[in-house]
Amino acid sequence: MPRRRRPVLVRVPAALATALMGAVLAGCGGGTAAPPAPPKPTPLASYDGTVAQVGRAPFCSRVPDRAVLEAVGTKVTTSHYGNGQRLPGTEDVSHEYGCVFTGSDVVARGWVFVPPVTPARAAQLVTAARKVPGCRPVPAAKFGSPAVGTLCHGGGHATVTYRGLFGDAWLACSLAEPTTRPAAARAAAEKALVARAGIWCVRVATAASASAS
Repeated sequence: MPRRRRPVLVRVPAALATALMGAVLAGCGGGTAAPPAPPKPTPLASYDGTVAQVGRAPFCSRVPDRAVLEAVGTKVTTSHYGNGQRLPGTEDVSHEYGCVFTGSDVVARGWVFVPPVTPARAAQLVTAARKVPGCRPVPAAKFGSPAVGTLCHGGGHATVTYRGLFGDAWLACSLAEPTTRPAAARAAAEKALVARAGIWCVRVATAASASAS
């Protein structure tokens, strides 16, 4: 009589066995896939706004909630405005679409002019921003072209603002927080504010670019 063959045992490494079992369970509904990680924020130095097309239109609703929370914290209030409405806190009538997000002590803004802006007019706006008393320039990278960044002190607050021309749209954004005291810690706080403002402004530009599509 022929001999019966014994079954061949194949040893599977423990790590591979665990991975295979997880795949089987997930396929059978016995596992839960991990939620995708949120996208990492883009620093201003890594953003190229010279290729973006910004719409001269409302865009505040396109700014992600996560971006607002990371910029100003919790308990956010909004006071957005449109063309022909009064600017918040003033008697001036706006010719822009603007977003204002206010946290407990931080204010994040974004606004775009409604009228088209020429490169020559943009150059004048850049020069004017650099001459504002109490302000000093900070690198604006490619936040449009031309572009300007400033760090200003006034009213007990430090405010970082970026402005730039995207096509024929003049887009601006800012992040303001109380001035750090004591003065010895101010330089580090200003550096952190500049970085956070850059991330915020990239998100504003991305939202405003979406309004152009």
